[in-house]
Amino acid sequence: MPTWCWVFVAGGSGAVARYLLSSALDGVFAARFAHAGVLIVNLFGCLLIGVFSAALSDATTRAAVLTGLLGGFTTYSAFALLTHELASSGRWGMFAAQVSIHLVGGIVCAALGLWIGRSVVG
Repeated sequence: MPTWCWVFVAGGSGAVARYLLSSALDGVFAARFAHAGVLIVNLFGCLLIGVFSAALSDATTRAAVLTGLLGGFTTYSAFALLTHELASSGRWGMFAAQVSIHLVGGIVCAALGLWIGRSVVG
């Protein structure tokens, strides 16, 4: 099967996983933190992309997992829209928290994921 087919299938799987996980998390955390599902999925996706970036060497598998699965799983466009909505509604504290945690947390999770992946691979 061509690489693009693997990316296509993995991307759909990642999108479904994002929907299910972020919906469940929003149900748990909605009262305390707006759009917590998007935040947690993005941070987890950053961690996973670090792990798999370090651990995978086959070009087709890397494309399927990094571009397809994790590209479908993470939600930068959703983050951008939800953050805009927080700003538009004047929820500046939540806006600052969302932006700060996404950016700093994402970088930290990606670095941690790379460290984990390199530790496992050797």
